[in-house]
Amino acid sequence: MTSITLYHHPLSVCSMKVRLALEEKGIAWSGRIIDIVRKQEQLEPWYVKLNPKGVIPTLEYRHDTTEIVTDSASIIRSVASLPEGNSLLPNSKRDNQLMEKLIDLADDVDLQILSYARHPSMDKSEKILDDRIKKSLLMAEQHPELRSNYIVCAERSEKSKTFRVDEKFIKDVESKALASITFAEKALQGNTYLLGNSYTLADVIWTVVLSRLDLLGYSNWLDENEFPQLFNYYQRMQNRSSFTDAQIQNKWWD
Repeated sequence: MTSITLYHHPLSVCSMKVRLALEEKGIAWSGRIIDIVRKQEQLEPWYVKLNPKGVIPTLEYRHDTTEIVTDSASIIRSVASLPEGNSLLPNSKRDNQLMEKLIDLADDVDLQILSYARHPSMDKSEKILDDRIKKSLLMAEQHPELRSNYIVCAERSEKSKTFRVDEKFIKDVESKALASITFAEKALQGNTYLLGNSYTLADVIWTVVLSRLDLLGYSNWLDENEFPQLFNYYQRMQNRSSFTDAQIQNKWWD
């Protein structure tokens, strides 16, 4: 018997990407919520053994043997490769190359750092990062066999604290994001989806990217006059039942 378990959090962008892929694939799955805000459960030893980077999401696929997949881009590709359910892959080699490029462009948009930088309460977002650093260092002392993993987790959060208030760094992130958005706008010319008339993984990841950019207040990137293709596309994607079923949320963490 096959079973799929997703370790995730409702407001995590990367978790949204995977949930949307699973809903569009149309296969059964179960979820286990990992509290990454208050309890920092992603830093618990049992989870770090599952996902050495101490991040979400993680997909556990059981069928005779157990396969663990981490990193949202890798997970959605793994979901798409499953034989059951709807196809989320293009038919031609050329379209597959374009899909991969669109996935990479979307995945390169650093939504995490932009979210920390544009959170309405800098105190709240800083507290989350401080708690993450504190627990990482504590766990490093208590679990020496996982010390290197926890040190990496602490350093990653320290970098987020630094870069989220670095105006030049944020400008560079935004410039790279704008280039990706411009490419997606061109790909949508005359098309229903990013690869023509077929819904693929490219649409999965871009739906979530646009949703988070919407929350972050980048209204000019979703403007009907400046990016008409993306504007109309985003409206259509929000109307899909999977958008609701996958809990693609435009809200801030508490």
